[in-house]
Amino acid sequence: MALELAGVVLDKLLSIDVTEGARFVRHAVPGQEGDYAQALGRPSVQIRVRGICYGDGAADDIQTLRGHLLGRAPVDFLCEITGQGYFSQVLVDKLEVGQRAGRLDEFDFSCELTEYLPPPPPPASSPFGDIDTSLLDEAGALMDDVQNALAEVAGLVDLIAGAADFANPTTRLPGMLDAFSGATGGAAGALSAIGELL
Repeated sequence: MALELAGVVLDKLLSIDVTEGARFVRHAVPGQEGDYAQALGRPSVQIRVRGICYGDGAADDIQTLRGHLLGRAPVDFLCEITGQGYFSQVLVDKLEVGQRAGRLDEFDFSCELTEYLPPPPPPASSPFGDIDTSLLDEAGALMDDVQNALAEVAGLVDLIAGAADFANPTTRLPGMLDAFSGATGGAAGALSAIGELL
């Protein structure tokens, strides 16, 4: 059983434990025996590797594994279990290392890995791309109606502002007389012309 983790070959393994599961949410339905289970995909696969690392490069291999743990970045994972190859990217979640007294180049290790899935692609650049254009037209017409209503209200405000002295005839009387004089200004000439004819 051989395993390679980001270039580190771990070929002296004691065990590889793989944990897979499913994610469900359960809904209680009134009057129904049992719950309705709705599948919500699955969590990432968890892998636990236990083994021995010894030899001249053992300390360097352990330090490389620790660097991947501290780096918190996905690394390549290649494993052959029961004759089938498995390749993916994983995150190093946990690393436990033990060393026996008197054996400087021999380490027991346990490493927990989690399957890495890349984040989903960003959303479309236009948030209104899938909206029916008739809805956008209706929204635009509604805004036009609102603006027209505001313009009408502004005109009413101007009318009301001039109506404060409407009940007081003395404030408008001089203007009425001027208008009357202008309208009757040519009447004197017309009356004199009629008088000459008679």
